[in-house]
Amino acid sequence: MYLSSRTQGRLANLIITIAEGEKKTEIARQVLAEQKMFEPYTAFRRLDQLRSGELTVVDISDFLADNKIFPTQVQLEYLFKRLDLNHDGRITYPDFVKAILPKEDSRLRQIASLRDSYYIEVNMLLPTEVEWGLSRVLQQEIQNFNSITAAQEILTGSADFTSLDAFRCIDQLYIGYITIESLQTFLRGNGAKLTFDELQAFFRVVDSDEDGRITYSELLEAITFVPDYFQKERQIVNELRRSRERISQLEKEREVLDDLQRSRERIDDLRRSRERLEQYQDLQKSRERLEDLRRSRERLDDLRRSRERLNQLEELQKSRQRIEQLEDLKKSRERQAQIDELRRSRERLDDLRRSRERLEQLEQERKNNEQLEELRKSRSRIEELQKQRRRIEDLRTSQERLDALKRNRDELELRKSQERLNELKKSRERLEQIEALRQSREQQRALDELRQSRERLEQLRVSQNRIDQLENERKALQRSRQIEREIDYERQRSKERLERLELEAQLERQRERALEQEIVTQSKIVQSRIYDTPQRFY
Repeated sequence: MYLSSRTQGRLANLIITIAEGEKKTEIARQVLAEQKMFEPYTAFRRLDQLRSGELTVVDISDFLADNKIFPTQVQLEYLFKRLDLNHDGRITYPDFVKAILPKEDSRLRQIASLRDSYYIEVNMLLPTEVEWGLSRVLQQEIQNFNSITAAQEILTGSADFTSLDAFRCIDQLYIGYITIESLQTFLRGNGAKLTFDELQAFFRVVDSDEDGRITYSELLEAITFVPDYFQKERQIVNELRRSRERISQLEKEREVLDDLQRSRERIDDLRRSRERLEQYQDLQKSRERLEDLRRSRERLDDLRRSRERLNQLEELQKSRQRIEQLEDLKKSRERQAQIDELRRSRERLDDLRRSRERLEQLEQERKNNEQLEELRKSRSRIEELQKQRRRIEDLRTSQERLDALKRNRDELELRKSQERLNELKKSRERLEQIEALRQSREQQRALDELRQSRERLEQLRVSQNRIDQLENERKALQRSRQIEREIDYERQRSKERLERLELEAQLERQRERALEQEIVTQSKIVQSRIYDTPQRFY
């Protein structure tokens, strides 16, 4: 084991505190949902006094102050993160509903969501039962934060504690993630017992992406409240490995295609040798016919009387030959019709592929335009919110000055300094979000290029199947020279496609090198940020 038994007991204690706190919060949610006057949208409008459609830290602190609860700034930030389930820096109505409604009792959740909303004015309180229940849920989250921070301090105070060793102690099968079974075995080994509902409650808190697995980054954030800064770099490295495997597969397929070309050349040589043998056999037959003609001439000299009969027979033979020529012409016409149908089907398939590529390009452009419009709207919303916040802050500061001039002037200066620090933190988080969006766009471009290379490989496979079909038809129809010309044309096209694929593989390698350089620079930037960020004290 990587940690001592004492440290493992402390880790188990932290897991139990997280699970028990979530169970208490779930009880508070169920009590709130049982209130007949509770309706989620009305409760959201009670907190959203500005009617902006989003909740801020100021809105939450004002609601708690109205209910005589005064949390610290660190507690408010933790509560904001717990309500912001999609981690986009905003608490919208769907986030609020997911965080407030019960998660274990589906019947209560459905009843509360189907209630009719009622009008509530600005600065108007909810009914006392609903107001108390909602504040109780938020207060329980704050109490959970206090108990978790206390258990974290005890755990991190151990000399042999590291987050990676803690993850390995739970992930004893070395599968790279934590499941409910592995967590249950770890707790049993340390003398702790949790029910299945409590384990699910722990997973609801820690498993942010709700995939039923806890990764190292999720466990690190739950244990120390510190995000994994290198998670994006790990994802990029994994994508690079996959791209390299794809390139190796392309090279193997290229070798297979080279072997096929060599085998086709051998088949062509064999066919030529067969044609020569057939020509030699035709010459032998013609010689035999000449000898027969000589003999017939001698017989004709002897049998002049039978000339008329011979003439009749010759006419019959000529008619038979004509009939055979007509049958050959009919067969050749049918073959030409089949070839024309094949050509038309090829042209239709090419048109369909071009239309698909155009549609995909249009969809990509549409998505990019929608993302740009969303960014513009978010920027305009942020500017409007900043203006509204400034106005509200001016009004509040004016009121607080009137009250604080009677009491203390020093408190105003401290509050202003705290508000400036909060604005600086928010601006830093927005810059990090913009950088993350830019990196995600670059990754999407690389993925689109890989998809295009896949489509081209599929086109090559389709062309190979067509070449095989044409070869089978050529065996059945050896005399049709037009099919052979088409096969040669398709061979030239396949050679050109192979050359294009080689160029694309070289371009992908160059892009991988550029991505690796970007990863190195990004890791340096992240390390500099880690060293520049101030330490948090809980």
